[in-house]
Amino acid sequence: MNTDGWFRLCRGLCQIYFRLFHDFRVEGLDHIPRAGGFFVAANHESFFDPPAVGCEIERKMFFLARKTLFVPPVMDKLLPTIRALPVDQEKPDMTGLKRIIDVARRGNGVLLFPEGSRTLDGHLQPAAPGLGLAIAKSGVPVVPARIFGAFAAWPRGGKPRLFTPLTVKYGAPLTFTGSPHLKTKNYQALSDEVMAAIAKIQ
Repeated sequence: MNTDGWFRLCRGLCQIYFRLFHDFRVEGLDHIPRAGGFFVAANHESFFDPPAVGCEIERKMFFLARKTLFVPPVMDKLLPTIRALPVDQEKPDMTGLKRIIDVARRGNGVLLFPEGSRTLDGHLQPAAPGLGLAIAKSGVPVVPARIFGAFAAWPRGGKPRLFTPLTVKYGAPLTFTGSPHLKTKNYQALSDEVMAAIAKIQ
């Protein structure tokens, strides 16, 4: 089986799992661009977030994973087959950022979490400037997305809980061409703007 076939299998299994055990619902898929690179920026509640946000998107998507997970001889081979990109959460990682930008510029989607880490209490957290920098350097649109129920389904520090409803809603794409924040290199303001769009999704 080629890597695309393996990815489709994993994606299908995620869809089945979420529908069977979490009454999975998705709204706003029509907001996903039909062509060209893009980011999906979502709140971060749980380990369920990447597969939940990505499994219903038909476009080719890539996902971020801590580079410490890419441990030879197994995970360093397995994670790339599910389109995981290594990032360093401990310190700024320009190599990882360049990889994300390159993937988006080549016409793919990349899922990013502006908050940087999973919430401890289920509430939205402030955005970090990393997303703003990626926006400025890539020039691709950003689709805000909000996850509901993932914290209850698998809270940070807890265990997965079956039969808890899980919903993902996508908002209209944001474009930043001509934004004054780009001229002033105010990456935090760009991230904050995306985070505000996520918060508006109800």
